[in-house]
Amino acid sequence: MAEASSPSAPSGKVEPYIPASKSLPELTVGAILLGALLSVVLGGANAYLGMFAGMTVSASVPAAVISMGILRALRTGNILQNNAVQTAAASGEGLASGVIFTLPALVILHKWQHFAYVETTLIAAFGGILGVLFTIPLRRALIIDQPLQFPEGVATAEVLKVGAHGGGGLGVLMFSAAVGAVVKLGATGLKLWAETVRFGGWITGGTATAAAATSAPAAAAGGAAT
Repeated sequence: MAEASSPSAPSGKVEPYIPASKSLPELTVGAILLGALLSVVLGGANAYLGMFAGMTVSASVPAAVISMGILRALRTGNILQNNAVQTAAASGEGLASGVIFTLPALVILHKWQHFAYVETTLIAAFGGILGVLFTIPLRRALIIDQPLQFPEGVATAEVLKVGAHGGGGLGVLMFSAAVGAVVKLGATGLKLWAETVRFGGWITGGTATAAAATSAPAAAAGGAAT
């Protein structure tokens, strides 16, 4: 993770948020396990959402918030470990998107009769490895030589900085995530309330007008029959 180039810095120079002189644990066993777990969970959630709604959502910010909450509860972790966890989770989400938006076409075209587990796993694995390898030259071309501002990356970096500085920002993020999880569980899982609310009929009277329009001819026909 790096800061954008400052006006006084030489062209193409990116200043890291954590200086090289400061040594912090980064690729630890806990970060690897948590990143793999969130990659599976958020990748599966995005696969379901993509097949259901035809779109996916970014896993970077949710993974960063979950990682900060878990590692802080365990009295460990730092911004580099949280960054590693959210990177792994975001990679799993992107890999799931690549699978669900391409492989179903093979079934639609009758090239596959069903989803073969081994072939699907191999395609996803090689696609993920290819993507990781391409980040090596593309990082220098897109970030070092031409420092571009990627909105999702900038937003994720700001969330990680909030967690590193502490204060009330992380509490607000965790509370918002908890409220969203409770609302979704109650609506979809437990069926305690409706997931969507309709206001159109209340505001414009469309529902009542339609009911009156359909009931009036029926009443008139009934009166004529009698």
